[in-house]
Amino acid sequence: MLGSSESTATMSRGHAEIERLVRRLARHLSEGPVQPGQVDDLRATLYGLDAVLTLHFAQEEQGYFSLTPSSSQHSGH
Repeated sequence: MLGSSESTATMSRGHAEIERLVRRLARHLSEGPVQPGQVDDLRATLYGLDAVLTLHFAQEEQGYFSLTPSSSQHSGH
């Protein structure tokens, strides 16, 4: 539907990064109560996850809307 596997490569990389950050978050949470020495890394993990998800959802939205007939009419294609 998207034309080729290359068209989803960016999203696949995004999925891999989301998975990596979720594993990192899970590691923090599985160690019990967060210790003061973990706060900076936990905060960085959460900010990173937020940034990657925000970008990823924007990319998906842009990619999927470009497939709809109505978006082609609006964009001049």
